[in-house]
Amino acid sequence: MSSSRLWGRFKKVKSQIFDTSILEENCKKTKAKCLDPYNISGFRESTYIKGEGIRVDILQLKYFQTVAKLEHMTKAARELQIAQPALSVTIARLEEDLGVPLFNRIGRNIVLNEYGKAFLKKANKALTELEEGRQELADLAGSEYGFVAVTSTALNKIFCNILGSFVRLYPKINFRLMQIADDDTKLRLLETGEVDFSFINKPVKQLGIARVPLMAEEIFLAVSPEHRFANRSSVFLSELAEERFINLKTNHSLRELYDRLCKKADFVPNIVCECDAPIGMVNLVSAGLGVAFILSSKEEQQDLPVVLLKVVDFDYQSVLQLIWKEKQYLSKAAIHFREYVIQYFTDRIAVKCEPIP
Repeated sequence: MSSSRLWGRFKKVKSQIFDTSILEENCKKTKAKCLDPYNISGFRESTYIKGEGIRVDILQLKYFQTVAKLEHMTKAARELQIAQPALSVTIARLEEDLGVPLFNRIGRNIVLNEYGKAFLKKANKALTELEEGRQELADLAGSEYGFVAVTSTALNKIFCNILGSFVRLYPKINFRLMQIADDDTKLRLLETGEVDFSFINKPVKQLGIARVPLMAEEIFLAVSPEHRFANRSSVFLSELAEERFINLKTNHSLRELYDRLCKKADFVPNIVCECDAPIGMVNLVSAGLGVAFILSSKEEQQDLPVVLLKVVDFDYQSVLQLIWKEKQYLSKAAIHFREYVIQYFTDRIAVKCEPIP
């Protein structure tokens, strides 16, 4: 896409709410930076969106988007890495500029109201279009540059190896990595355009989400090398009634899977410790604090400091998938990454899985 057509696209997107004269002047002032793919900044965070009597800056939109997502001012301030009073003032100023409250305040709690829900849809669209425009400008400057946003449940060895080998091929492509435990949150970030890709185990049924299967994973019981079952290759659930279990926290998607499978088998584990991530469970099991259910592939088992046993009662296989939004613009950097991930698993992973319908 030519630069003139790209600028025309921006004018169309912001025709109703953007003051184009301000943006054009801002682009002129930052022309030198616009040639740098890492600092393509024709649209600065201080750039204003303007309507009849309304003056809103893009930073306010980003702050509002985060507060609306979390519906908690302190948590939003922590995620944005700013002081909570400053965030409160920013949101209050936005509401004053718009002339309506965006949240219902009940004591210390805030809930997005109907005005806020309507405005959030427009804010998400505006910020997504601006980010896609930034990516398109980077593509015009050269495909060896770029930015890819990815979510994953865990930063395990396979995932880190993919990133490391990819960056050696494309050293000027940057990443924003988000470690997200909940698969529903990953889908929401994908649908709002906040990330390019997600690595996910949950079956995806939403329309407009493209997906490719990467690797088959199974549930194993992890025990320490000193455990009484360490010399065995398999175990029955009925043998685990007296074991001390280490599990994931209840908001983790895999915890839901483990609980559901145990319930199906009429087995209630004795949980003595809960962790945020699977790697924490592995380390605690290795130290002898208990046993744990682990979702793993054969390739991941090789370097673990624990013994993995097949659970005879569990006839379950999960498929790790790479997913992305079909209609979302993907930069050349993102396309390079997608192709590389698919080829990586095709070349290196021995476990085959059926294509996902």
